Amino acid sequence: MEENFAQIHQFLSLLGLSEEEIKIYLALTQRGMLTTLELSRATDIGRTQVYRFLEKMKKRGVVEEVIDEHRLMAKAVEISQLERLVKENERRLKNIRELFPQVQESLMAKVGQNQPKTKVLFYRGKSGLQQMVWNTLRAERECVGYTYRRIEEMVGEPFMVDWRRAFVEKGLVFRDVFSDHYLESLKQAPRQGPCPINVFTGRYICPKIFDVNMHMDIYNDVVAYSDWYEDEVFGVEIYNKRVAQFQKQMFETIWKKAKKILL
Repeated sequence: MEENFAQIHQFLSLLGLSEEEIKIYLALTQRGMLTTLELSRATDIGRTQVYRFLEKMKKRGVVEEVIDEHRLMAKAVEISQLERLVKENERRLKNIRELFPQVQESLMAKVGQNQPKTKVLFYRGKSGLQQMVWNTLRAERECVGYTYRRIEEMVGEPFMVDWRRAFVEKGLVFRDVFSDHYLESLKQAPRQGPCPINVFTGRYICPKIFDVNMHMDIYNDVVAYSDWYEDEVFGVEIYNKRVAQFQKQMFETIWKKAKKILL
């Protein structure tokens, strides 16, 4: 029962209902038609607030008003109405996906206006690292860098699946150098399908020559450092052409010393 309740709660939340609105909706499904006062008592939400939430829910199409014996009551809509809302969300999401490539280019062009040539951005936590990884999709052609451990450990497998798909669709390529820390993390990882070798290319370097103990991505004029160790999860992006050029030179030197190995 608890699992079913959690699924219903998650579903309603994804439809856009707030915690209070979910309480109201569930009260209506469990008890049938209720007045504003009855809903207030059933949910422990103030009567005035219940009225305001019901107005929003009516506009969203999840509750209806019914006049019963000269009383104004609320009732939950039929399940078929919820299915209609699901389809509307699907259409809206499809439109967002179709518009995003054009909007992304326009927004990125505007973001670049009146911005200093050099800037440093600091990120924390899982969401911060996800943003940094997603930013690599801005690469003009190639992203290079160093892989400390499987980034999925911090940003999650589903996120990386979406990122790889977008990376391939944009026609980008990635070269990285890794050492023993990465190989150790692979032992604890679930088996994955092979990555396109013409897109993702990696080389191993002995830690005695160069120990890769931090994650770094280099693309365009950006150098992005990230690390997750014990409770510390953080990242830094440096936007500077000279810094990026210097790190790219360093990478090419290390790349030549690194070797291809079978993973």
